[in-house]
Amino acid sequence: MSTPTSKLQLAQKITSLLKTLPKDRLNHYASFKDSQLARFHNKEKLQQISEQDLRLQFIALKELVNDKYKNYYALDDKLLKPKGNPEYYSRLLSEIRGEKRETMLTAMRTVVFGK
Repeated sequence: MSTPTSKLQLAQKITSLLKTLPKDRLNHYASFKDSQLARFHNKEKLQQISEQDLRLQFIALKELVNDKYKNYYALDDKLLKPKGNPEYYSRLLSEIRGEKRETMLTAMRTVVFGK
């Protein structure tokens, strides 16, 4: 049978990992980080989760924080810079990061000419 102290220790480990996640670049209606922190701070909800499920969630979160699958399935330049439109993904990422904003004229040029 699971002990409450081990559940609390797992919840503390999970919340410490959640706090290491970076802030979302885009504003969403609900943030994964904030909703999970609220979930693991609520003692009533925590008692409803089994210890094994908490362990699995801790392992999954640790793999997410360490970018396990991003490193395991690394993308090569053939996918990131296709011959048809080599600047497509770099332009998208720069807009997400907020580095470079397109004006109305450059947006129309992109739509018309595809570059």
